[in-house]
Amino acid sequence: MRLRQIEVFRAVMLTGTVSEAARLLHVSQPVVTRVLQHAEATLGFRLFDRVKGRLQATPEAGALYGDVERLYGEIERVRRVSESLRHKGAGRLRVAATPSLANPLLVPAVRRFCARHPDTQVQVLTHHTDEIVQGLLANQIDLGFAFSPPRHEAIISEPVAGGQMLLAAPRGEPLAARGRRADVPMHKLVERPFIAYDDNSSLGLLVRQTLARNALEPRSTLEVQTYSLALALVDAGLGLTLLDQYTALGANPERVSLHEVKPALPFEIQLLRASHRGSSSLADAMREQFAAAARELAAALPRRLEAPAVSFEHAPR
Repeated sequence: MRLRQIEVFRAVMLTGTVSEAARLLHVSQPVVTRVLQHAEATLGFRLFDRVKGRLQATPEAGALYGDVERLYGEIERVRRVSESLRHKGAGRLRVAATPSLANPLLVPAVRRFCARHPDTQVQVLTHHTDEIVQGLLANQIDLGFAFSPPRHEAIISEPVAGGQMLLAAPRGEPLAARGRRADVPMHKLVERPFIAYDDNSSLGLLVRQTLARNALEPRSTLEVQTYSLALALVDAGLGLTLLDQYTALGANPERVSLHEVKPALPFEIQLLRASHRGSSSLADAMREQFAAAARELAAALPRRLEAPAVSFEHAPR
């Protein structure tokens, strides 16, 4: 189908009559009828049947409509960006982050970015790391943010922020007796309900490898694939877990306590972009705002950490 045929087909699907479709498109009724007839001749099947004065979509038309709407959405996005470029010299930026980075860091970064670039069209996406990589390679995303992604020959990655893993615990289940401030060995906590990670992300692997290296097998009856869900389960009083500091800092302090882990379990957040495309000024600006959001949130960490810390140093062998 040609673009004009798609436009007419969609208008008839939305309105149900040739006259209303013509009014929507600001053309005459004969134009709509002629384009529809040509489209059906090209496709080799009918798109509409006339029922009581209205055009009823055939099953074939119904099968096409979903893809037509998705295509039309992309066309509209191109139109808006081109209008923005023509009138205001702005552009478009497509940015993605993993689910755990979206709320704590990407949202404030986008807020800062939009305040400085109000005429830029920004598409904000949430994907897992491998989906971000594929989107970059397919030119569907301009830049992405992820925890320590695996190396890829066609992807450039650079650190944009760092952090550490923390232990999150339900407020009603203190880690130690009241007044005790000495570090609590992790092996004394593994008999409590522990929320584990059923994923292959870098942080999920970090948690599992650290526990295995210290010969610890927590009593895990709950497994999750996102850190935000792990935090929600801690908030519900269903167990302890290890979280990245950015997700953890979103916890309700009245319901969840956060504890330092010793030795530290550090991680990096990387900015990702395709190596075959240069970095734009808009992408550089988003990177700056993301890094600023990470610094601002990290500054709140010392106020949120509570005694006792949790230590892997005295785990049984």
